[in-house]
Amino acid sequence: MKRTIVTGLATVAAGGLALSIAPGVAQAADNGQRTGPVQFWAENQGNCKVEFTIKNTTNVTSYTIDWQIDDEPLRDVDYADFKVGRTGGMHTTVNDAPRWPDDIATEGENTEQNRWMVSNRSVSTATYTKDLKNLSDSYNPPLPNPDAATHTVKYRMVLGPPGNNGEGGGEWIGNREWHTVTVTGCAGSGGGSLDGLFGSS
Repeated sequence: MKRTIVTGLATVAAGGLALSIAPGVAQAADNGQRTGPVQFWAENQGNCKVEFTIKNTTNVTSYTIDWQIDDEPLRDVDYADFKVGRTGGMHTTVNDAPRWPDDIATEGENTEQNRWMVSNRSVSTATYTKDLKNLSDSYNPPLPNPDAATHTVKYRMVLGPPGNNGEGGGEWIGNREWHTVTVTGCAGSGGGSLDGLFGSS
């Protein structure tokens, strides 16, 4: 049985494998998640820009950052039973093959007997810069509080494989909590597109 899950720019097709997607449960520190095989954080760049980074030592490509500006309303999507924000295609990269779920067709399902989903790869880093004054994601509601000098951005890792692949410790998807960063230099920015009100990423 095949299930297809779409998030941001990535389409994940996994035969018989469920993805672990869960809402955040608490406010976390501003430092992001800096431990474990998948790390992520956000940094204020000034001039109303924020830079997101995902550091990955697994061979899983489906890790995706979900984010929200100034507690704006979250939205319903077809791949989760809870609301998400602006996923915006910010997903991880992987340097080496085979990659999960890309290579399920050739490697088979990841099972205890056929464990090819690993977390000992060389570091692969993906970086995304978002200009809050000029967002162009496919889901792009207007910027909340457009005349504010600063905006609070909350972010979390929202999509990844189930569990930790039997290695023990925390799940590879992370602690599933919201993290925050304050973005500065936004006074009088305006911005935002009405197009995103009628579409989803």
